[in-house]
Amino acid sequence: MAITVNWYGLGLLSLLDTPTDLEGVTVKLALVLDTYTPNRDTHDFRDDFTAFELSNASGYTTGGVTLSGVAWSYDAASQQVRLDFTDPSWTFTATRTWRYGIIYIDTGGADSTDPLIALLTWDSNQTVSTAYTLTIDAAGLLYLDVT
Repeated sequence: MAITVNWYGLGLLSLLDTPTDLEGVTVKLALVLDTYTPNRDTHDFRDDFTAFELSNASGYTTGGVTLSGVAWSYDAASQQVRLDFTDPSWTFTATRTWRYGIIYIDTGGADSTDPLIALLTWDSNQTVSTAYTLTIDAAGLLYLDVT
């Protein structure tokens, strides 16, 4: 199983233009159906994907899981600024299927105010009916190359 991870362009622009301390806000990972058509150039807030999110049932809570251990680091050897999280997990009690994961900031307000950060794309639909843990690379999930 391969997962491709990409920034949402407008979300990254927002983080750089109006810096947000990701270590001090609520960052979540939502799971989304294969019927969602990602657009990393125009999608900017949670309301762009809510119609395609897994329903609130069988071990999944609408809105996704809160990511813990959010941390930035700099790796001088690769000249990358990296963003990492603790491995998120779910305990499904029935079969659930998704294709995408979307990382966003939960502002506590309307879906139209929750900025998107990143898109995770699995190489195929994931169908799981038990515990599932997304293992994040020790080097981090997202990075910015400073070269």
